[in-house]
Amino acid sequence: MGLVLLGLFVLLGGCTTLILPPKPAALLDTVSPQYGYRFSNLSPGPDNSDGLFVVLSISGGGTRSAALAYGVLQKLRDTPIHWNGKPRRLLDEIDVINSVSGGSYAAAYFGLHGDAFFSEFPERFLYADFQTELWDHYVSVNGMAQVLGWSNNDRVDLLSAIIERRLFTGKTYADLLARRQRPLIVIHATDLNRGADFQFTQDQFDPLCTDLSTLPISRAVAASSAVPILFGPVTLKNHGGHCGYKQPHWVQQATGGTQDESWALRAQRHAADFDSYLNSSETDGRPWIHLIDGGVSDNLGLRGPLESSVMRGGFGPLLKRMGVSGVRKVVFLVVSAEVLPDSGIDQTGEPPSIRQMASAVLDALMNNISFETKTWLRTSFHYWRQEALELSRQPDSPYDGVPEFYLIETSLQDIADKTQRDRMMAVPTTFKLAPEQVRALVSVGGDLLDQAPEFQRLVKDLQ
Repeated sequence: MGLVLLGLFVLLGGCTTLILPPKPAALLDTVSPQYGYRFSNLSPGPDNSDGLFVVLSISGGGTRSAALAYGVLQKLRDTPIHWNGKPRRLLDEIDVINSVSGGSYAAAYFGLHGDAFFSEFPERFLYADFQTELWDHYVSVNGMAQVLGWSNNDRVDLLSAIIERRLFTGKTYADLLARRQRPLIVIHATDLNRGADFQFTQDQFDPLCTDLSTLPISRAVAASSAVPILFGPVTLKNHGGHCGYKQPHWVQQATGGTQDESWALRAQRHAADFDSYLNSSETDGRPWIHLIDGGVSDNLGLRGPLESSVMRGGFGPLLKRMGVSGVRKVVFLVVSAEVLPDSGIDQTGEPPSIRQMASAVLDALMNNISFETKTWLRTSFHYWRQEALELSRQPDSPYDGVPEFYLIETSLQDIADKTQRDRMMAVPTTFKLAPEQVRALVSVGGDLLDQAPEFQRLVKDLQ
């Protein structure tokens, strides 16, 4: 009987393909601010200006979030504005796009292909079926071997391979850098060991002494959407301490501080996370970094810019460090495809299934973090306005006078019609949706943005 089972496993195993992880990113010999994919190395472009500084954040949520983001980006493309004496599209004024999990598929494709995103992305991702191929492998012999711990060939490598083949064939961060034009695409993952936000930019990779330009885009997107348990982590080799990287002043200042204000505590924690990458020793350091779904640390993609503003002493100083000047309007646009917890488990006295328990726990974790992050952003806006008023009086201010701030939030939870809201909330977090669900989400994305009071105020001010 044992031989029969062994023969069956060998036979079935011959029908599956071992997926090898991609070639590791290259070692960075020397750190230089003039090298690599970072904001300071991207130009504004012909229809982009520092005066109107726009940050877009796209939440996680599988294909649901990518479809909602598509609708928002389409609306921005179709929104004409008049700025600096010239007509242009609001879309072209986006300076930074932060993305998490499912939102990273849309953000990365848009960053690589620009306007071609609108004609190509729906067929290549929104209406495509990524789920079945993943599931077929999951129940294959290779997939079960990974679940049982018999194989190191993790399912995240299959996810990377599928993303590579279907969306980003051969594209690395060198291709994003080659465009030399905003927006900066910041894909977010979570450092599994620290629970900290991890950003795919050269600024984040400098302390690792790793060249982000050699990393496949597909690997970053896979890390951003590597849901724990379903997928293992994406692993990066840490070469910290071998490229002459020096600890930034803001890290020294934060880790050495003794203040107990909330902002100081946040700064100290973020600095400690950053500082942990500097030691790659096999004995007492972190020679390997494991990355999982960005939603575990922040499902909105906002924590990164908020932490950066805290570390630099405010949003104005952050703009100065980025090389931005003459800012007259600051816009944060948050696209949230998050759904409310499923109340179905409370409709019966029976204990929830393992699947329901896991889903409820993960949803509660992400929703609580998102609530805290949104609250942090709204509070920060208040302080940034006060700060801008003070900076406007200084000769080296990044602002041109006192700037206007706009916080635009689009969320499925804001759909006015209850029937439509319930229908959109019921769309699962998956990589396969029905065509009618995709079309509805795209339409809702544009409608939610169009109906947002702060968006209406912005458009009116830009006419």
